[in-house]
Amino acid sequence: MIPAKIRRLVKASAIAAAVASGSAHATFIVGGDAIDQASADSILDIVFVIDTSGSMYDDITAIGASAETAVQNLSCPDIDCFVRARFMSITNATRGIFDESVTDLVSTAGGTPLSNSSEDNGPAVIDLINFYNWNNDAVGTQKYYKAVVTIGDEGTENGAPVNQSDYDVAYTANQLAISTNTFLVGWVTDDPSAGVPQLFETLATGGLLGGYTFGDTGGGYVQQGTSGVGGTTVQQTLEDIICFAAGGGSTGGGTVPEPGSLALAALGLLGVGAMRRRRA
Repeated sequence: MIPAKIRRLVKASAIAAAVASGSAHATFIVGGDAIDQASADSILDIVFVIDTSGSMYDDITAIGASAETAVQNLSCPDIDCFVRARFMSITNATRGIFDESVTDLVSTAGGTPLSNSSEDNGPAVIDLINFYNWNNDAVGTQKYYKAVVTIGDEGTENGAPVNQSDYDVAYTANQLAISTNTFLVGWVTDDPSAGVPQLFETLATGGLLGGYTFGDTGGGYVQQGTSGVGGTTVQQTLEDIICFAAGGGSTGGGTVPEPGSLALAALGLLGVGAMRRRRA
């Protein structure tokens, strides 16, 4: 096995080459814990999309400060992965890492975005599944996974309060994700509106809500504020989500604890691999 220090140096060179070639920009970060794409066990395309309303400003800042380090310095349990991560707003681009919007992405692709509010987390998931440039370039025995992480603190359509329209669009997004093999991860930040945690969790992992039977997308659920929960930092949360998806989500061979387990609940991480076994 290649020593960890050498692996990090080689990986850093590969990432720098990708950036220099123009394949990365402010909202697109290439990383993972594999030396390069060719040697990876799995390839993951993952999009983090966030509500950019005023109540989310501190979360935008915290995630932006940790994103590059999290993506480029992974050490996932039992998997060497190559990761392409994009960080997007829904309608209003920010000055930070979320400086590209879903609505602009869809319009540029010639489509009409369903998203029309900065708090349209549900429509944004649908838009991304339909219009994002998912790139399954896995070869041989490599696995390819795709995931959308939707981040917010209010309802999934037009914000708070949670009502039937939120359930309707969340169910549509849930079913589309399942039919396209896209993992969904619901990330609820600090001080959410009533009903939001259950809504985001059900969107990703399934259950009965709003008159619908949601299916399990293979994804997970996180509830965490900017300062972390139970000692788990925002950077660690980002790493856990990425490693979870790169390992095949909740169907990835049993290396990820079951959603809702007491151990994960104590950390504020539900359905995401907080119990991490590091490679030597």
